[in-house]
Amino acid sequence: MKHINYILLLLILTSCSTSKKLTEVNSRPTKFVFKKSMFFSINRTIEFKPKTDSLTNKETKKLQKSEFLTQTPETEIHIEIKNDSIWRHIALNGKMIGDYLMVQKSNGILNYYDKSKTVNYKKYDLFAKNQKYEIIENRKDRKKINGYDCYKLTLIKKDINSDIGNTIYKMYVTNRIELPIHSVVNLTKLVSNTFPMEIIISEKNLSGISEKYELIRIE
Repeated sequence: MKHINYILLLLILTSCSTSKKLTEVNSRPTKFVFKKSMFFSINRTIEFKPKTDSLTNKETKKLQKSEFLTQTPETEIHIEIKNDSIWRHIALNGKMIGDYLMVQKSNGILNYYDKSKTVNYKKYDLFAKNQKYEIIENRKDRKKINGYDCYKLTLIKKDINSDIGNTIYKMYVTNRIELPIHSVVNLTKLVSNTFPMEIIISEKNLSGISEKYELIRIE
């Protein structure tokens, strides 16, 4: 009798463990909120070496002297998944600013909608230019974010013609949420089922300046 009870207990525990794993793998959260921050290191000189003394470069120099040395307000990036559509908007101090962006999981067509979500007034193809990327995976560098096991992924967007150089995306991503990176940021490359939980974006020739996205809650 004791032997039978032991077997039953073992089966129940195994069933609970399996159920927990299936729930974690198959869970499909539909709402995410990221905090977006800009960070500036005032102790480092901004390494910006323009190729030409264009109007754009002059404006950038002005920004280096003023805005680059002050922290911009933190905003929230709200993401909602409806079937294959990803809706995104920005909030500041709890209030929505700007309009909605909608993009599909499988393509990079950004659809701009008004606040009613009924008027699609602009479209932009993120993937049209077919830009080159270097992808570096480090599955040994891992951390838990909101209960999800994440590994480090670095993407380097190559741009030899830009004054600010290559764009570097350092991320912690999970494969347990079947959404691409462009759900959160306007990445110009499709990286399927690799959802970022934390992103730090920097430009090679703008040392000391970075943009950070970090997941603060799943709703």
